[in-house]
Amino acid sequence: MASEYIYVVIYPNGEISYTAEGVTFMCDDPLWIMISPQSCLQQLKNMILMNTGLIGKKEISTLIYRMPVAVASSFTYQKMHIKSDQHVSMMFSYHRSIGSIYSMELCVKLQDVGGSSSSSNNVEEMRNSGAAFVAPAQNTEIPDQRPFPNVHVAYPEGMADGLADSSEEDEIENDSGEEAELVPETQPVQGERVIPSVVEPVNVARVGALSSGTPDHYLHLSLGPMNSTNVEDIPSNYGLTGEMELEVGMKFVNKDAAMLAVKNYNIRRSGEFKVVESDHSRYVCRCKLFGDQCSWMVRVAKTRASRFWEVRKYQGPHTCLASATSQDHAQLDSNVICQHIFPMVQADATICIKVLQGSVESAYGYKVSYKKVWLAKQKAIARIYGDWDESYNQLQRYFNALQTFVPGTIVDLQTRPYYVGNTLDRESVMFHQVFWSFPSCVEAFKHCKPLVSVDGTHLYGKYTGTLLMGIAQDGNNNILSIAFALVERENTDAWCFFLTNLRRHVATQPAVLLISDRHAAIKAALEREGCGWEHNVYCIRHIASNFATNFKSKEAKRHIVSAAYSKTQAQAQYYLELVRRSKCKS
Repeated sequence: MASEYIYVVIYPNGEISYTAEGVTFMCDDPLWIMISPQSCLQQLKNMILMNTGLIGKKEISTLIYRMPVAVASSFTYQKMHIKSDQHVSMMFSYHRSIGSIYSMELCVKLQDVGGSSSSSNNVEEMRNSGAAFVAPAQNTEIPDQRPFPNVHVAYPEGMADGLADSSEEDEIENDSGEEAELVPETQPVQGERVIPSVVEPVNVARVGALSSGTPDHYLHLSLGPMNSTNVEDIPSNYGLTGEMELEVGMKFVNKDAAMLAVKNYNIRRSGEFKVVESDHSRYVCRCKLFGDQCSWMVRVAKTRASRFWEVRKYQGPHTCLASATSQDHAQLDSNVICQHIFPMVQADATICIKVLQGSVESAYGYKVSYKKVWLAKQKAIARIYGDWDESYNQLQRYFNALQTFVPGTIVDLQTRPYYVGNTLDRESVMFHQVFWSFPSCVEAFKHCKPLVSVDGTHLYGKYTGTLLMGIAQDGNNNILSIAFALVERENTDAWCFFLTNLRRHVATQPAVLLISDRHAAIKAALEREGCGWEHNVYCIRHIASNFATNFKSKEAKRHIVSAAYSKTQAQAQYYLELVRRSKCKS
């Protein structure tokens, strides 16, 4: 049962501070409790109050989650206000996606029932009220094992492919009137010495002297340089919260990370900026009201002697009046949103846009459009799974691997010549359609009923297409997928391609029955010579659905289905007579 619950550290009326690690919760006596991840917001609040012994005495006015965000090889933390059931569901889902963090942390603001906020003295009352879980001893550190994550949010080194050529590139207004800055080489830090470590000789044989065959230089190795870290090689730990002030000397691993930091800083402060200069070596921004109303500006440049981008000049913070009347922010584009929702999409690629919209609103305070979040999700999916073109390029390799490591796999991959304009590209081919089936499916069908149901479903993506499938049924009425095909659309050629391969490679027994809907392309394909299917019938579900479309009688529809399932001809005729009577009444 323990695995069904999540350990949560509660900070009653805790203080929220900002450190190099991001948001930090502090209180005199944090409490440990266990909470089910299926809880809604009210259940979560009740569980907290019940475990603290304050149910009926206090109520929770504010609930804040300390949300970890992967940054390089560690974590930074930001606030997430929990205000709805959606937020609770998203919080538990996100915590599961991290995996390497032992517990969750929640800061709880308490107040008297129907009254004002409670004082910090109530923490002692909670601790002594007989709660199931009590606070750990003072100076006891909460276990927090954090191996190197494979999600990089604040420093997106691999983001260039997905975001560099985005249509939302910042507009550059070259009105600086300044000469191009010559970025000097960063001087090495002076005054630091690397103290060599002397390796003591190890007497492996436990005798009076070392082996004379050990080279002398092995006994005096200087290992200091191996373990030393140059200050120039460490980027600044600027999280996506934007709570920290920018300052001269901050370093970022690439231009994209610097752009995200500048955007997050301005979004958090409801400030807007314009890009004055942006190229391969510098990124210069100014407040849109730069001049008499505001002096905010930042210049980030790539130094010659370092691989990082560094803040070379900064005038801040904003001195203009921030306008918070808009529900959206110009700099809160799909690139910024992509970085925020990336861990959630990586944990669950089917997560709905509405949940992601709620997360963005909770984190930034702006209601972004459905389209913008949808575009951000597509970019996150492209970063995780690769883009569409690369996915199609991997098809041949994937099927080759299947046939190599799963002997007996049946694959029929067809391509077409590829033209660039009117010129044939002899080095490339264009995907047309593919059929495949696994040897386990072929063997399993030998022990199933001698019938196959076929149908197709549309694929939604950049290149759309249709997935065709063949389904078998065993003696216990369990279904089994036995054949698959990716085709351009449901036409006669596509169905003929699928049905011919299905009959030739999978359903090879005589007198196998084919069940389908009354799709015109299937009927035309079955009439083609060489298709191989002698017996075919129509799916009763589709027949009943079509019947109900033309005759609005639920009773007659039930009789149609009963007639199809009849074991004898007399029974079938009985139900068909009931259908005729129902039609006459209608």
